[in-house]
Amino acid sequence: MSEEMKNEEKVLNPGGNESMEDLLRQILEADKNEVKYAKRAAFFMTGLFVIFLVAAVIIVPKVVETLSHVNTAVIAAGETLKGADDTLQSVNEAIENINTMSASITDTSENMNAMLTDNAQALTDAVDKMNAIDFDTLNKAIKDLHDAVGPFANFMNKFSR
Repeated sequence: MSEEMKNEEKVLNPGGNESMEDLLRQILEADKNEVKYAKRAAFFMTGLFVIFLVAAVIIVPKVVETLSHVNTAVIAAGETLKGADDTLQSVNEAIENINTMSASITDTSENMNAMLTDNAQALTDAVDKMNAIDFDTLNKAIKDLHDAVGPFANFMNKFSR
């Protein structure tokens, strides 16, 4: 070896126990170990990439389909809620109409009660007067009138022909 190489060897290996070749072998061995671990890491990373790629290919379409179903369900729920809101508005309008009709019926009932109260005496008097009529005498008077007018009506009918 040349003098210059020996000086470098002393700088690199100040203890002087190991030669340059031994150091290079150690470096080469360390590099081989690093390459081996780098290959393992690359293989592992490639495996993870393939696993994630396969998972994405399998899962993404199902997620998209599920989201589509969820969107359809949300739209249907919105339409159902709108229909329910319309129905509730119709029910509220019907209740308002029923309340109006109830108030009108109450007013009519009160008016009828007032009319009956106001005319109770007149109705009582009218019923009393109707009860005072002697229907037997009235029927006899009608029969007598019929008997009296009957022959005259027959006489007149003979001339009208």
